[in-house]
Amino acid sequence: MKSRRDFLRQLAASGAFSFTVPHALSSPWLGGALQRSPAAGTMIGGLFFGGEDTDRLRSLYASETFAELRERISNVDRAAERSFLADDVRYNDQLFHLPRVSRTAEEMAFHYLMTGDEDAAELAASCMEAMSKFDRWDYFLEGGDRVFGLQRAPQASVSTSLCWDWLEGYADADTRRQWLQLMGDRGCEPSWLGLYGMRYPDRVEGWSIDETSSFFEHRPDERIDLSNWPHILDRTNLKAVPASALAVSAVAYAREFGEDERVEKWIEQAIFSLRTFRDLFATDGSYDEGVSYANYTTSHIAQATVVLERYNGVSLFDEINWAGYIDYLCGMSMATAIDPAGIVNFGDAGGGATAAVPYWIAGRAGDERARWFGDAMSREKDMWSLLWHPGDVKPERPEQALTLWHSSLDWMVARTGHRPGDLVVAMRSGGPANHEHADRNSIIVKWGGEILIADPYRPPYAFADPSWMMRTTAGHSSVLVDGEGHQYHDGSEGTNPSDAVAHIIRSGERDGFVFWTSDATPAYQLVNPDVKSITRSVYVFGDSEIVLILDKLRKRQTPSVIEARFFGDNREGFPRHLNTLSGGDKQAPAPSGGCKISVADGSRAAMIIERPLASAAITSVSPSGVKAEAARLPIPEETAALHPFGAMRTVDPSLAPMLLTVVAPYQVGPPPVDIRENEDGTFDLDVRTDVGRVVCRIRDVGAIPDVMVESA
Repeated sequence: MKSRRDFLRQLAASGAFSFTVPHALSSPWLGGALQRSPAAGTMIGGLFFGGEDTDRLRSLYASETFAELRERISNVDRAAERSFLADDVRYNDQLFHLPRVSRTAEEMAFHYLMTGDEDAAELAASCMEAMSKFDRWDYFLEGGDRVFGLQRAPQASVSTSLCWDWLEGYADADTRRQWLQLMGDRGCEPSWLGLYGMRYPDRVEGWSIDETSSFFEHRPDERIDLSNWPHILDRTNLKAVPASALAVSAVAYAREFGEDERVEKWIEQAIFSLRTFRDLFATDGSYDEGVSYANYTTSHIAQATVVLERYNGVSLFDEINWAGYIDYLCGMSMATAIDPAGIVNFGDAGGGATAAVPYWIAGRAGDERARWFGDAMSREKDMWSLLWHPGDVKPERPEQALTLWHSSLDWMVARTGHRPGDLVVAMRSGGPANHEHADRNSIIVKWGGEILIADPYRPPYAFADPSWMMRTTAGHSSVLVDGEGHQYHDGSEGTNPSDAVAHIIRSGERDGFVFWTSDATPAYQLVNPDVKSITRSVYVFGDSEIVLILDKLRKRQTPSVIEARFFGDNREGFPRHLNTLSGGDKQAPAPSGGCKISVADGSRAAMIIERPLASAAITSVSPSGVKAEAARLPIPEETAALHPFGAMRTVDPSLAPMLLTVVAPYQVGPPPVDIRENEDGTFDLDVRTDVGRVVCRIRDVGAIPDVMVESA
């Protein structure tokens, strides 16, 4: 039987070849030509680095740069972990207990390699023994009895491979060999089966969640329909995890046992799956599930890329636009005083990126912006960040100026810089994506170290949870038509994509300001066919640091009112004495944290969103009249209190209601906002802040109002 290296040599000579794997049609192995490293056919040291790198990595581990990582791993309560292994671990709890054991194993093995701490090595080996007692390494089944791996089995496989590699100086050869034998059956094969199902969804014999697992004890509301998951997951971050783990663990297995049919099958499937991610990233390097899922995806892709290249010379680096990916990370960054690594959290995206992939890109491509991002904007310098530290590559900070980033996804971000105090204005337009919300045309505003207009943070995944409402348009800083948002799914299949689409139909930069218009008509028409068009236009002025928002609806037959919601961020619980507007004030129930929303009505509607370090004065006018209200979502109070909102609602129904809103951030006191409606239907706007002034005229023409700026 030919070895993997023989196949690679044949591929290099012919440009392409195919071979048959069980249950698979004969098809191109990699779908295209490969780049070959000079060391193809030989393994260079360990899985991720050679012995010649060990002293350098140990020095980094001991340095101030990685002090937080070193201290966190050094301070692991080993007695508690040993007690957990002895008395508390449940061998059917793949949701929480298995990842705890596998994570402790790889971290202790890493610490042993970096420091020679044999007590850490002993704990890692004990964790490996505990992992062997889990009959199943994942809680997903095909056909009712075959385990397939999505997260837990792949994670356990990587941990096993790392312990096999890094504990070579501690554990005997037979013990390490047994680890890999077990991994082949409980990790590699299930990971292959899951990926095979995504590759050939019509051959799947029914996916389900294991009833013998403790999964439903922890998550009783997540009894979702998995029948369409082979199709859905083929375009999500959950494919990167088994694909990467299968590559890493198959290489480890091959180094111990040699290459056989199973190894060839595993590596073929891993590389095929990894190469499909070239179509899941946008051409500009953007990733539609958001930054936290992009970090999860790229971290695994990078791991597989490193191991495959070191093992057999397969280079997958150029499959993705990594320079563009750094643009994406920089574009989606949103530092605040509380979270210097904060992000624009469209959809379910939560925390930002670690330094690992930016460092890997910096070291591989000499990308100085990637080095800067890893140093300055990452949320954590983890173990992989140390392994891929770029050494002498110099950091280069992006310019400090008003800029507009227009992603290929039709996501928009305007900013004056990347510091916590700088202005960031972001809007979610574009198409569907896994982990999305019903958030087309929703807006986020950050200034003065604070998120002033928020995208509510991380609503529940379970559709049976009352707080699922946070995922709908009503739970976003977007627009409702007669109290109704745009299309969204019912959640019965999980957090998969909806059918909602919006488009950026114009954008640009002018002297002193940037602008764009998003057309969300297709998304709203799925709910209300009477909607002829609905657009949101945004103008961001750099010198005065104000935001102008123009919402315009056109109906075919039935007059409507529109409502623009603006959510605050109340997650931290900061106590503070907050000022209110004078005269006719109405307030939402007092929140427990640091955000307060006050509103007032008059000839125009006014709203103040106050945060501990900065606030925003929001003023709205409309030819149809406008009314302001402070409220909370009708969901459990402890959740609703985290994100109170204010609403600007037109009063008189119209076939073409228009709402003009000015957002003026401030720290000392609300800036004066002068808006006058003229007899010809135009509006004159004059806003003077501490740093600048904007004077402009807004003409309500067609679906997109026209803005003529006199000074900015």
